[in-house]
Amino acid sequence: MAAKQAAVSLTETLPVRLRNFFARYPPQFYSAAAIPKPTPPADATLPSAAPVPYTPSRSAKPSKAAELAKGQFSITDSILRSSAEYPNPFLPHKSPETGHWRGAVVSLRRQNELVKLAQRFGVEELLPPGRKSSEYREAKVVEKGLRIKGTGIGQKVKGHKWERTMQGRLEERRKAMLEMPEMIRLWKQRGHGRGWKKYPRK
Repeated sequence: MAAKQAAVSLTETLPVRLRNFFARYPPQFYSAAAIPKPTPPADATLPSAAPVPYTPSRSAKPSKAAELAKGQFSITDSILRSSAEYPNPFLPHKSPETGHWRGAVVSLRRQNELVKLAQRFGVEELLPPGRKSSEYREAKVVEKGLRIKGTGIGQKVKGHKWERTMQGRLEERRKAMLEMPEMIRLWKQRGHGRGWKKYPRK
């Protein structure tokens, strides 16, 4: 009884627009908590960060992370879900009888307004899952990146040529510095460079 009174008092504090929406789409059937979240299959690969953001050359083979990214489990797609009995008003719906797709009942603009209104009153979890929800936005930032190429999970950037070849050049410099004492010894032994045609190379 106390829970019912608390729910009634909560609905009285909500604006008319949210009350009308919840009256048409009851949260016990349409909210994100009411619709079961799909679990990734056993053979699916979850997205993981790429180890190195630059490829050493254009002819280099793609990394393992890039190959797995093609068939990996999508976090954002799992958030956008609907039930057959109670179709999500925020998502397109396929008719089981005709097989035709029907557009979302609530447009993206109205979804955004409803989500902002629900966030202000702290009842966002009662709304159906959609593209304007904060959970979807956060998952999209993690999965796709900050709208900057290469910042998402498993993404890489081409970069400039000097950036792609930097790792190889640094390795060559390291090896040259390690061989420098031997080169100096050989240079002194051969008369400080007199009569050299070229630097001694191994």
